[in-house]
Amino acid sequence: MNRTRVHRATTEGIRVHVRSRFEPEFSKPMEQRYIFSYRITIENRSHIGIRVLKRKWHIVDSIGKVRELEGTGIVGVQPEILPGRIFEYDSACDLTSPLGNMSGRYVVESRKRPIAERFEVIIPTFELEVPWILS
Repeated sequence: MNRTRVHRATTEGIRVHVRSRFEPEFSKPMEQRYIFSYRITIENRSHIGIRVLKRKWHIVDSIGKVRELEGTGIVGVQPEILPGRIFEYDSACDLTSPLGNMSGRYVVESRKRPIAERFEVIIPTFELEVPWILS
């Protein structure tokens, strides 16, 4: 059974939900290649619009390998999320072990007029687990 868990964090009215799952059809355990997908929902519960400028990821696997990744926007865009709206996207990560986790931050800009402020929004830590490893 492939479990899907939900992880949440809220920063200054911006709620981030993450669901992750193991993708056996794309993984090659004999070659130490484990693929995990995740869906992120960013929900703007504040009264000010935001724009996601950057993402920063911290990825750890169970054999001690750590990766730090940064990039502009998310999935090729810098979405503007108005109050009461959501933005969802899917992505994936590979590990060389069957267990690990990811966490991160978005750098966002509030759309206050006339001044725009930048702040970081927490992406909660979420597990990447091959289902049979924990049975």
